[in-house]
Amino acid sequence: MGDPAGIGPEIALKALASKKILRQEYRVAIVGDLAVLQQAAKIIKISPKFNAVADIRLSVPGKINVLDLKQIGPADFTVGRVSAACGRAAYAYILKGIELAKAGIAAGVITNPINKEALRSAGINYPGHTEIFADETGVKDYTMLFYLDGMGVAHVTTHCSLKQAIDLISTERVLLNIRLLDRAMKRLGVPKPRIAVGGLNPHAGENGLFGDEELRHIIPAVKQALEQGIDVQGPFPPDTVFMRAFKKEFDGVVSMLHDHGFVALKSRDFEHGVNITIGLPIIRTSVGHGTAFDKAGKGVASPESLLTAIKAAWLLYKNRPT
Repeated sequence: MGDPAGIGPEIALKALASKKILRQEYRVAIVGDLAVLQQAAKIIKISPKFNAVADIRLSVPGKINVLDLKQIGPADFTVGRVSAACGRAAYAYILKGIELAKAGIAAGVITNPINKEALRSAGINYPGHTEIFADETGVKDYTMLFYLDGMGVAHVTTHCSLKQAIDLISTERVLLNIRLLDRAMKRLGVPKPRIAVGGLNPHAGENGLFGDEELRHIIPAVKQALEQGIDVQGPFPPDTVFMRAFKKEFDGVVSMLHDHGFVALKSRDFEHGVNITIGLPIIRTSVGHGTAFDKAGKGVASPESLLTAIKAAWLLYKNRPT
């Protein structure tokens, strides 16, 4: 459900009430709090048929199925404001989703936005969903993939300072992201992914004139990936590589920095991007936006990113290795 004070409850209801979901072959249940969702239903002015279940396998079509964890109620927080209570509740929803997926009860987990400040206020020391999923599944080799219009972008560095990110660039990390992106794009329906690698520095370093990270780390990683049979090219200047991918020259891009990839993708289409954690033993997709406290409680938030995240999770499940 995401942070109860954010737009998560509202877009969850809008998405699951959509004909795009009701007509599908899969079932979706919300892990969250029924009372909060009932309040959200009033905000967006719908009267759905709720089906509170103790086991998501009891979900039925045509209703809003809710695994009610009873963590928090509408009187315990203010919509649109950071709250430690909401941080604790959001964390509980995540853990339950991971538990269900690890047990094979859920095919995958689709996450709505959480608030990092709320998590910290609750004493939960994680920068975001990605790190929680990695810890709970015991995975070290993972990365963040942003998926939009059939094109994926893997990020070598994500939630850290720019100075830290530059120091984190290494041949091993770049190669790992190339391999994970190649594997993920195959599961997203691309049989032979064409991968581009973006540079770290302006003009991809210009042969060492503007930095030597390309020479020391990125080019060696590309060479190793080629030797492993991956269709990969680069490094290319980070200010043009995404444009080339949008023109269908590449199926995926490995981005060195969080904002190289996300600025390009979110500027193109903010509503339909999907965040996918790749390298996990379970499926996890997410909306590509935050809690949007400024929109919460107004009933105006769009469910489009969530709908796309649900579709991506189903695609990953259908194409899973057998």
